Amino acid sequence: MDFVWQHADALTAVLTLLLALGFCRQWLLRYKPPMRRLALFALVLGPSWVALRMGTHLLANLYQAVERVLAHSFEYNFEFYSLMLMGVVFMGLSLRMLQQAQLLSQGRSRASRQFCHAAIALVALSAPTFPLTPVGLLPTLACAVAGLGLTFLYKPVRQLA
Repeated sequence: MDFVWQHADALTAVLTLLLALGFCRQWLLRYKPPMRRLALFALVLGPSWVALRMGTHLLANLYQAVERVLAHSFEYNFEFYSLMLMGVVFMGLSLRMLQQAQLLSQGRSRASRQFCHAAIALVALSAPTFPLTPVGLLPTLACAVAGLGLTFLYKPVRQLA
């Protein structure tokens, strides 16, 4: 188990790339959208990174809480509550962004509005944590990558003919 905790960052990075590539490949083959492939990858990469990181964040905090419960030293406090709540909210927002990215790959351009709303909410919640911990800026950067993907997602009309 020590190997997993020591290499969690590298493992989540590899899993994020594989997840994003898998989603892009599946959506491109299934829906055949008139989109730029690299832009779709960037659109999926940001929210999938946040979802995977928040999933590991939740698992790590839950694992440590169970260890403390077994050692009879667990104390339910605001720090534990806020860490778990932050993980659930960030993961929910990133999964919402992934859902909207799938709708965008189906050609439903109206999903971009909901995608942007979820991204703005994620940035509004994560950016203020930057003074407390530099890691708080990473979900904001992931949303910036996804926003770049959204900007260049659709091919111009002249390229479709």
